[in-house]
Amino acid sequence: MPIFTPSHLGKWESLYSDLLDGETSPLTEEGTWMLADRSGLVAVFDDDEPVYIGSTEKLGRELQVAVSGGAESELRTLVAVSELGASKKNASARAKSGPLATRISRKLTKMRFRVVPATPAQMTIIADAFAVVADPRYNGPTARANAALDALAK
Repeated sequence: MPIFTPSHLGKWESLYSDLLDGETSPLTEEGTWMLADRSGLVAVFDDDEPVYIGSTEKLGRELQVAVSGGAESELRTLVAVSELGASKKNASARAKSGPLATRISRKLTKMRFRVVPATPAQMTIIADAFAVVADPRYNGPTARANAALDALAK
């Protein structure tokens, strides 16, 4: 697999740098309350390592759900599968409430996040490109390749 660098992003390299190198905030209810429901990109960090890069039309709502649970969240599902060994079939349901959801919430409160604005028309494409370059632990190409290999019949 070719190694992608930020220079491959062209005119989007500065936005990528802003997302990954800027000041982060704690991924807690107190840290996310001030976000409005605007569209944009989000990067989640664990010990300064990017673990998730995504896009959403409602940053505030998406991060509040990721922190508190109770509704479906891609980040919570990825944490359940990647870190806590949950089955892909029922991870999203178990990540909403119950003992697994509590463990996910504890794990997420130790993480930090950074957001940057992006237009709805471009944000998914940009987030996917950023995930390829940064290769985050939960939704990067290495994580996807490992999941595909693990899914093969033994």
